[in-house]
Amino acid sequence: MTDGDIQRLEQTRYRRLFWLLAVGVTLFRLAAIGMVGLSTDESHYALYARHPAWGYFDHPPMVGLLAALMTLAGGHVFFFRLGPVLCALLSIIVLRTLALELLGSEKRAFWSVAWLTVIPVQHLLAIALLPDATLNVFWCAALLAAWRAFRDGKWSLWIMTGLFFGGALLSKYHGALLPLCLFGYAATSRQTRHWLWSPKPYAAGLAGFLVFLPNVVWNYRRDWISYAYQLHHGGGSGRFTVGKLLETAGGQLVAASPVILALFAIVCAVAVAQRPAAPALRFALWASVPVFVFFCAMGLFGKILPHWTAVGWWGGVIVMADVLARRLAAQGRAAVCWRRWALASGAVGVGMILLVQAAMAWPIVEPCYRVARAATFRLNARFQSVPTMPTFKSKFDLTNDMYGWDQAAHWVEGIRGAMPDPARTFVFAHRFYTTSQLGVHMERRTHLASLHRKPGQYRLWFDAPAHEGWDALFVDDDRWRQGPDRYRPLFMNINRKPMRLTVWRKGAVARVFDVYRCYGYRGKLEDAE
Repeated sequence: MTDGDIQRLEQTRYRRLFWLLAVGVTLFRLAAIGMVGLSTDESHYALYARHPAWGYFDHPPMVGLLAALMTLAGGHVFFFRLGPVLCALLSIIVLRTLALELLGSEKRAFWSVAWLTVIPVQHLLAIALLPDATLNVFWCAALLAAWRAFRDGKWSLWIMTGLFFGGALLSKYHGALLPLCLFGYAATSRQTRHWLWSPKPYAAGLAGFLVFLPNVVWNYRRDWISYAYQLHHGGGSGRFTVGKLLETAGGQLVAASPVILALFAIVCAVAVAQRPAAPALRFALWASVPVFVFFCAMGLFGKILPHWTAVGWWGGVIVMADVLARRLAAQGRAAVCWRRWALASGAVGVGMILLVQAAMAWPIVEPCYRVARAATFRLNARFQSVPTMPTFKSKFDLTNDMYGWDQAAHWVEGIRGAMPDPARTFVFAHRFYTTSQLGVHMERRTHLASLHRKPGQYRLWFDAPAHEGWDALFVDDDRWRQGPDRYRPLFMNINRKPMRLTVWRKGAVARVFDVYRCYGYRGKLEDAE
């Protein structure tokens, strides 16, 4: 058997392994998505499907379109999350194609996808109804089209890059980082710098802007409400503190696992140190590292969420697969060390994913918390400076947020049906999270509100003056316990005696709801936050 035959057999084997991995991971995700209810953000985005628009208060429209398409199959939580799972499958197929064209090896393309599947945050984004679902598809497709455009220079490839870029922007405003990544790649090499003087990349940018233009018009007609919120939400306008540094670093460590993140940092350092760097490796680096640098720098002065950097992993895993393949092919103790790092990273990533799934399916947080609390008491007995942990409360278990909402919604609908005029009775809560998690399970004709004066999505959906004279149900839950007193100026009368529902999860309290009946809404919003 010739070397060519051996190489073809290896290519065929890893091509089959990729499809086995893709199918296996997708089946695992399909089995997981119906185990628990929708999270706070997912519920809010699911309601987008009832209000089609070119934009929303905090996001562009694509997540709403995805939710609307999935609800055509049914309103069960499974169908809401089916869209993200299918997007994740499409994304890894595009990622494999990109890695294959960059690295020229089915083996390294397979390991690129394999690394992505063991990163905890990528698993969560693949099973949750979030804007990242379609962002990942368009981001990967834009990178693939851009690589081909840089290589072949065809007008059609550049325009396709722009169209995918526009799709990324319509998915999540983070897509704006894509041109910066491509500019960095083009500007840092003599072989690609000539593209900066070509009209083709700028035509691609124009094509992307035209795709995104409806969202710009939507924002213009609403005083730029979404852009203003995003700039304030993640603008990094505060001062640097050690606390922000620790919070940003801790978020990334949890999102990717400490071992994978450490390995990625080492791999990137090795790749950057290579001189001269291969164009393909340099492309993957520029598609990844700027995303992490940008958001982590923002986190030093403002607030970022751990998953904001997730899109950077799609180029990052290609860097990991290439560098690790080269290091593992070498002989000696260094190769053994790299192999141990790689195995430990994969094992920790898989372990974290399984732990998260277990916590969603079973209430394991409370027993673990009790063990940790007992340990703090033992430490405090020896070292009084060590604080003890407080008694466990149901809200400490974040997975409880995904239980009991359908039951609570049915109960609230029953109370609404007993009001003097159910058709003119709306439902509101102190935070939009509660309103959305209830609302997604309530009848479509039920009016939902959040009565804060500050900007928010319900300010666009709920016309306060138009509801003057209506009755309402105020849903107060133990996450944001407020009581009805702050809303008394907004109604003629509020019944002080609440109706209470306790939601149980396998014998433990998951959530407690109080519902207050409110009469004679004055058509005003609350001044305080």
